[in-house]
Amino acid sequence: MKRIISIDIGSTWTKGGLFILADKTLKLEKRQAVPTTQNNLVLGFSQVLSRLLDKDESTPLKELVGAAEIYFSSSAKGGLRIAAIGLVPDLTLQLARLAAMSAGGKVIASFAFSLTRSDLSTLEKLQPDILLFSGGTDGGNSQYILDNARKLASSTLSCPVVYAGNRAVAEQVMDLMNKKEVIVTENLMPEVGQVNIEPVREKIREIFLKRIVSGRGLSEIVELSGSQPRPTPLAVFELISAIPQYRTDWTDLAAIDIGGATTDFYSNTESYLETDTVVLKGIREPRVKRTVEGDLGMRVSAQSLLDSGWPYLEERLRELGLEAEGLKNYVDKISSDLDYLPGSEEERLFDRLLAETCVYYSALRHIGGWKETYTPQGKVYVQTGKDLRRVRAVIGSGGFLSAASADEIMRFPLKKLRTYGQERKLLPEKPEFYADRLYLFSLLGNLVEKYPAEAAALAVNSLEKISGEE
Repeated sequence: MKRIISIDIGSTWTKGGLFILADKTLKLEKRQAVPTTQNNLVLGFSQVLSRLLDKDESTPLKELVGAAEIYFSSSAKGGLRIAAIGLVPDLTLQLARLAAMSAGGKVIASFAFSLTRSDLSTLEKLQPDILLFSGGTDGGNSQYILDNARKLASSTLSCPVVYAGNRAVAEQVMDLMNKKEVIVTENLMPEVGQVNIEPVREKIREIFLKRIVSGRGLSEIVELSGSQPRPTPLAVFELISAIPQYRTDWTDLAAIDIGGATTDFYSNTESYLETDTVVLKGIREPRVKRTVEGDLGMRVSAQSLLDSGWPYLEERLRELGLEAEGLKNYVDKISSDLDYLPGSEEERLFDRLLAETCVYYSALRHIGGWKETYTPQGKVYVQTGKDLRRVRAVIGSGGFLSAASADEIMRFPLKKLRTYGQERKLLPEKPEFYADRLYLFSLLGNLVEKYPAEAAALAVNSLEKISGEE
């Protein structure tokens, strides 16, 4: 029997679980959560760890870490902030975004073609943790890449630059940017239509471990526990990747994670099935995909959610007979007091509508679509993005979808999307809905690297089925 502890340091809460591993089976023994101590992340980590081990909270961290195997992740202080540069928006820039998000990052800005002075000014103000610089197939276009390299070299950016573009000019890029920290890896798109995300993901993870750990105050935990942290979204991404490998009855799934600042949407299903009547426009997206929406959140991003999601919110307010002014006042209240919980039935309805809106727009941006067109051979469908029609399980996670009744909050917005504009959204056709009631996905994601089968099994077994599609 082995004791294993997993802790996730989130932007709002630091959560932890004590697991027991016996006979190749993982069981949850205990959960704990405390508010994240933003000024000193180690303090909240120590509080959770001491409670899981039934120790006094004044016990020094070095006396706690030897009592169990410890794994941890973090998205505190804004998570891993990545800016992306690509060449063509529908190809290399889209790939750069996908690579950054699959590595657990949050894309805070993205640029195509030649950088302008305004673009450089934006980058300098944002000061991302990592700049992902891509563009051009191997041996292809080099003009934009070299032009952008010169401009970046003269900028005040101090973050590491991951170059994942045209291999033929990689040495020139390094020469031009010799005063910056440039890490060269394989091209994201070595040939047109060929996707090569994994090397970029690995480089981003290495930078997170080497550079971001000290900037987030996590070096003490690393030193004492001997465990390296993971970006929280990467931990969940790896769990979503592992589940179908070890549970073959869960081969097509999606997960929605609503937080205070962002909403993450994950899917694990084949993105495109080629037929005589369907033509793919743009890149063929990876089987496992993550998107993250920084304007969709239940507290920190509530004001931007109100702005971005107003078309959906306005329609739902009208359907429910609620006043728009009341919702706006509620958003003002929760934006100024992030710990505020709804105190009336009307406020609970407002919270539900905000959660619905997070689901609606995160799904809209994640899921691809079909448009009809006509050729000399007859009618065909042009597909952009990812096809989720075969998804059979949709999982709700995150504080709101884990704790609340998530049935209609997930089902209703997805139904609304079936009639979105002139495009047919490629939504799950007959999904069943599940809730991560115990909020274990991020914790189990930390264990996937060493205990993939056990973590995947417990993740599935801990889910609560809440609905099937009507």
